[in-house]
Amino acid sequence: MTFTPRDGWRRATRIAAEIAVAFVMLVALDLWLTDGTAFAGIQPNPFWLPVLVMALAYGTGPGVIAAAIASALWLNNVHADGGARDYLDHLLHLSLPPLLWFVTAVVIGEVTMLRAARHAGLQRREQIARRNTLRLTEAFDTLSKTNRRLQVQLVTEDGTIGHIVATAAQLASPDPAKRRGAVARLIALSAHTEDFACYRISGGEARAWLHASQSAVRRDSLPGVLIERLAQAPGILHVARRADRAVLDGVGVAVVPLIDGETDALIGCLVIHALPFGALNPAHTAQLHEMAGWLTPLLADVSPGAWQPVRPTGMVA
Repeated sequence: MTFTPRDGWRRATRIAAEIAVAFVMLVALDLWLTDGTAFAGIQPNPFWLPVLVMALAYGTGPGVIAAAIASALWLNNVHADGGARDYLDHLLHLSLPPLLWFVTAVVIGEVTMLRAARHAGLQRREQIARRNTLRLTEAFDTLSKTNRRLQVQLVTEDGTIGHIVATAAQLASPDPAKRRGAVARLIALSAHTEDFACYRISGGEARAWLHASQSAVRRDSLPGVLIERLAQAPGILHVARRADRAVLDGVGVAVVPLIDGETDALIGCLVIHALPFGALNPAHTAQLHEMAGWLTPLLADVSPGAWQPVRPTGMVA
């Protein structure tokens, strides 16, 4: 709980009003019962009441203020039998009640303040515990939802071993459309993207061979400077490498060359148009190299044909 300066002023005003009302009532009662002798003949003295109440309710400060007012009212009274008493006895009679009021106000007030501080500390710990419990509950709920989502994804996603085997089996299908679809699905699974295109290189030109239906960039051919770059220094080009950004401008984020294993000739390339920037790391680059090894022989198994989009449905990036 946060206290504002306005709350402090309200609390001080309330304490002052309570002290004033208590002593006004006691002074009126004193005038009515003892003719203004500050309850000299009554034990215990009623002035104890506001001192104890303020110290118990609000702590040392209000208790001392109440004790000071009670002492002033007590000492302001001149007792009629003061001259008949011994001087020391009269001095003890006057000073003992104020001394007891102040000592009691300090002792009880400090205990009250200690109890209030401990209570405030417990409230803060309770609030922290409630917040931590709420955070743990939210985290547990998030983990539970993630666990359920992953379980469903594990069961339904197309990247399971069984699905990969079934897709690879379609490469032997006599239907060219099925073979193209199988190649596209395998590329999407291996490259972790559904936005790609595959080109066949012949006579220094790269002509479209296969692309996914979700491909955002649809080019019938690739720039000659890109083909020259791949022919001179075969290797994967990607935008994470500063030197490759100029040649890949307007083409894609990565280009994987397809090299014939027997002649070491550049016969094609795979252009990836969309891929998370963080995925362009050595591990994923090595995976793209491995993919180029099994993709290159498939160029001879799938007829060139015209530009035919194939949808690698159900792929998970």
